[in-house]
Amino acid sequence: MNTNIYWPIYKNIESEFNNLMFNIHIDDTQLNVYSSKISDLILRASAEIESISKELYKLHGGPKTSNIRYDEDAIVFLNTLWNLEQKVVIVISYNCFITKKEVRPFKKNEMRTGSTRQTYSWNNSYQNLKHDRANSLSFGNVKYLFEVTAALFILNIYYKDLIYDLEDDSTASKFDLSMGSSIYSIKLHNNTNISIDKEYEKNTDFDECIYLLLATNETYTKVQDALKKVNEETLERNRQQILNYLTAEKITDPKTIQSTTDNVIEKIKTDNMVAVAKENGINLLSALNGLRYEAILNKKQY
Repeated sequence: MNTNIYWPIYKNIESEFNNLMFNIHIDDTQLNVYSSKISDLILRASAEIESISKELYKLHGGPKTSNIRYDEDAIVFLNTLWNLEQKVVIVISYNCFITKKEVRPFKKNEMRTGSTRQTYSWNNSYQNLKHDRANSLSFGNVKYLFEVTAALFILNIYYKDLIYDLEDDSTASKFDLSMGSSIYSIKLHNNTNISIDKEYEKNTDFDECIYLLLATNETYTKVQDALKKVNEETLERNRQQILNYLTAEKITDPKTIQSTTDNVIEKIKTDNMVAVAKENGINLLSALNGLRYEAILNKKQY
């Protein structure tokens, strides 16, 4: 990815927002407070969103080559790639005392002024302030500032497109959920279960998470292979024991074979699994101890 020229600008806006929150006690009763300073921050952050969303659109294969609209073209396209409308950031600033901490800035949740179409709340604020500021002062309020800076924060994270090597940290305890922000943090999807037949298991909050914690492909595959070997050897041992039993009891009737097989499997499968696992214990333990983890962007790749 190219050098992120947008991040320093975001951090500058964020710093001014934090100073504002220090000077104004931001709680639920202050969300509709508006001022020229807040309007200025909203306009600056929105202009950044215009630029970064269009660049992301081009970098990731957006079909249009000219007349690209940041909201109806770029963000809509990026939403199809990454499900942005579900992504959540959490307000963590120690200067902020609002009760609703989660922000979903790419959820269309407000009717656009003078239209019957819904848009992102911050975008409605931006359009009103840009085109009719004198009659739209109330759109320059704290609530919209949270929404627009959260949107810009998310786009910056996707623009950076970084992979974080977590080594053997299976809980991502050292992973910085703030991603360098002093106002927001992200949600990290954490499911490190190993499945023989699945690449990655999703929790219910998968779509809300911007980053995913997972084992690296190489180490995950080694554990899968070790588990498959245990499974295959167990099945073979089950098959052989059933065959020996049927032969010894001279059972040939198909229905009796089926019922007998079911009963025998129920009795022996656990013991065989444990026995085979013990026999393969060194290889299995080595694979499990060799697991290494990383945090990657959630791009709907699973």
